[in-house]
Amino acid sequence: MDLLTLNFWTPQIENLETRVRGVLNLIPSLWNALRPVNRLLPEIISSIARYYVQDGRISYQIIPLTHVSRYWRNVIISTPDHWTSISAENSGKLVGLSLERSLTAPLDIRLNMHRFREYNWFLDLLRPKIQNAGSLTVLCPQGVEDIATAFPDFTRSMPNLRSLKIVKGVGPDWDRSVDPFGPSACSLRCLTLVQIPLYPSFLTLRTLTTLNLGDAQFHLHLDTLLDFLEKNHSLQSVALKVSFVEPSLCSSQHQSPIRNLLQHLTISCIRAIEVQTLISNIALQRGAHLELIDRGWNAGLNEILTGISTAHLSNLLSPTSVEYETYLRRIRLSGPDGGFSFRSFTKDPFVGFPLLTLANVREFRLINHELSETPRLSPITHYLSFFPSLKTLAVECETNTPYLSTLLSNPPSSPSLTTLAFFNCGLSESFMEELTRFASDRKNTTSSRLHRVVIVDSGGKFPSAASIDALEKHVPIVDVRRGKKLPTDLT
Repeated sequence: MDLLTLNFWTPQIENLETRVRGVLNLIPSLWNALRPVNRLLPEIISSIARYYVQDGRISYQIIPLTHVSRYWRNVIISTPDHWTSISAENSGKLVGLSLERSLTAPLDIRLNMHRFREYNWFLDLLRPKIQNAGSLTVLCPQGVEDIATAFPDFTRSMPNLRSLKIVKGVGPDWDRSVDPFGPSACSLRCLTLVQIPLYPSFLTLRTLTTLNLGDAQFHLHLDTLLDFLEKNHSLQSVALKVSFVEPSLCSSQHQSPIRNLLQHLTISCIRAIEVQTLISNIALQRGAHLELIDRGWNAGLNEILTGISTAHLSNLLSPTSVEYETYLRRIRLSGPDGGFSFRSFTKDPFVGFPLLTLANVREFRLINHELSETPRLSPITHYLSFFPSLKTLAVECETNTPYLSTLLSNPPSSPSLTTLAFFNCGLSESFMEELTRFASDRKNTTSSRLHRVVIVDSGGKFPSAASIDALEKHVPIVDVRRGKKLPTDLT
């Protein structure tokens, strides 16, 4: 081959070789694109990415997700919402990267001021985008000056702020005479203050939907708080965990309970008089849910409800289900038409339970995980008589035959009772005999006949075949053992 021919073909060959290499390099990408993991919808990939963004922090695990493939990387990086959680607990590189990729999306900012002086780098990165703050959580500020230093012109610099949470750290009480926040220019929807005073600037807010207030040294007068709840018509959920510093602050001058549109009210006070005064001055609408948490009143619920008219609670007492759980010592009545909840941490959760006939209750679930000693059963059997329309009684407890037998021997049990369900109860032969007699007695009365008995057991303690056969002569049995499905209406 002469030199002229060589000079002609060399570029052609090199060009062909380049094209071949390009095709060969493209083949792995094409095969990769055809893999199932790369054919997921962008919405599914976004859901996976959001799983790693929790509590205001972007986990380092979100970075490896961008290395799955070019497709995954483009989806995750091009979605600003994946990068909006900004925390000082992350590295400066990750914070900077997140701020850059979040573009103009609302930021969820979390700052723990326990080591405030170490976070100057964080604030320097954050300030250029502080106007994008949509949610701000400040933990352990020692005083108002910490917040003022970290976020100058606090309210005006965050016009898009929708959620604010401030949790005070260990240290002296904040100055309650000087409002550090000033006129609020932001449109807050959710406000959480823990051991932080409810300053006048917050009392002017009319856009809140959620208020969580925890203050063991509450200095405001009760009527100031009540007026705020009544005037803020957008409020849907309020949790009050307060204790007034002086008894005089807990005496309302209102002639009647305030009106509001609350859907959920939680009251958790230390003294019974505070609980009583709060719930007697807040009238809830039908369908609202009231939850009382015992923080040491050591008073019966009847005492708490003293002085509250029947009409005041009539909108709440129309539940369709009841659950009693001794492990958490909680009594909860709830349903689509309203709810009432009482959670107690005393030894006997039935002390002071309101003696009210719950005509709409159709289902009673009894859950007991700590029956090491013989329980006091008279309250339980006594309260079953308050459910005249009860259809389903479901019991879950460890082996305790006398406990279950007492339930069956309750004379005033509802004639409408059609379903008995036992979950992992370790039913003994003697109890099965009593259950058979109970079903037989019901069988002889058409109006109160049992329709089924459901026995669920996953621990190898299922009753014997003979006892099952004896019972099944009087009532159908739903046998739910390991691997079998529970009836849908009992799940």
